[in-house]
Amino acid sequence: MPAISVIMPVYNAQQYLHESIASILAQSFDDFEFLIFNDGSTDNSSEIIKSFKDPRIHFTDFDYNQGYVTLLNLGMKNATGKYIARMDADDISQPDRFQRQYNFLESNPEYIVCGTLFSVIGGRERIDLPLEDEDIKLRMLYITPFCHPSVMMRAKLLYDKQVYYKADYMPAEDHELWGRIAAYGKLRNLPDTLLSYRVHDNNISLKKRTPQQVQTLYQSRLNYITWFFEHAALGSADLTLLHTLFFKETDFYYEELLMCGELIQRIIDKRTVYPVPSGKVHSLLAEKFFYRCTTSTSIGLKSFLLTYKFDFVESSRVAQLKLLLKALIKYRK
Repeated sequence: MPAISVIMPVYNAQQYLHESIASILAQSFDDFEFLIFNDGSTDNSSEIIKSFKDPRIHFTDFDYNQGYVTLLNLGMKNATGKYIARMDADDISQPDRFQRQYNFLESNPEYIVCGTLFSVIGGRERIDLPLEDEDIKLRMLYITPFCHPSVMMRAKLLYDKQVYYKADYMPAEDHELWGRIAAYGKLRNLPDTLLSYRVHDNNISLKKRTPQQVQTLYQSRLNYITWFFEHAALGSADLTLLHTLFFKETDFYYEELLMCGELIQRIIDKRTVYPVPSGKVHSLLAEKFFYRCTTSTSIGLKSFLLTYKFDFVESSRVAQLKLLLKALIKYRK
C-alpha cells in the first residue's frame, strides 16, 4: 500500500506530457503509485506515457473520451494510497513537493487538504493564495483558494464521507468539491511554490463557458455561501444578494447597494456563528460593501453617502476622499 496515489488524466497533451510525468517520477519522496488515464487522446499522448518504464505507473488507455471528472473519480476509486495527490498533464511539480505535503499531513491529522503556492510557467512571480484554514474558508466566498493540480488530500476522509467530484459542476468541479470538504476538517496551503502551472489555450478553466456552465458555477458559489452562513437564518433572496455582493461583474445601482448594506447590517447585528471568527466575516463584508461603492460611482453622490449610512463601514480618510471625488464626477470605470 503506497503512501500516496497520484491521479493524472491526460487528453491531447503530447507537447508537455513528458516533462510533467518526469517531474512526478523525480520526486524526492518515492513511495507512491502513479495512476495515469489517457482520455481517448488523438495525438501521441499514449505513446509518450508508454515510453516510461517506471513500475509505479499504472496506465489505463481509453480509446474514447470519458471526461475529465469521470477519470478523476475513477482514479480516486482505484487509489490505494493514504493520500491522494492531483497532477495535470501540462504542469510541473517541484522535486520536494510530495515530501513537504506528506510531512505536513502526517504531522497535522486535523487537516484534510494540503495545497501549495504556484508559479505560472513563463511568468515572473509566484501566485499567492490564502494559507491558513480560516483565511481559506473565508476567501472561498469569492475565490477558488487552491491550485487544483497542487493539492494532496486525505483519502480516508474522502471515502468515509463519499466525497467525489461532480461532473455537473464542470469547470467549477474543484470549487464545488472544496466547498463540501470544508465542513469536515481543516484546509491548508503550504507557503512554498511547489508547482509550475502552465497557461495555454487548452486550459479547461480558461475556455469560454457555456450558459449551462455559468449556471453551475453560480450554483457552486451559492452552495458554499449557503453553508457558510447557515446559522444566520438568511432567506434565499438574502443568499442570492450575498452572491451578488461577491461576484457581480458590473456596477451596482443605488437600490442594490442599499439592500446589500441593510443585509450586512442585519447579519452583523445577529452575532451568529460562522466557520471562522465573526470579526473576520464582518470585516470582509464591510470591505466588500465599501469596494462596491467605489466601483459604482456612476450613480453619483449616493455611492458616497451610503458609506455613512451604515455603522459597519470603516475606511481611511484618503479612501473616503477618493470615493467622494469619483462620485462628484460620476466616474465610470
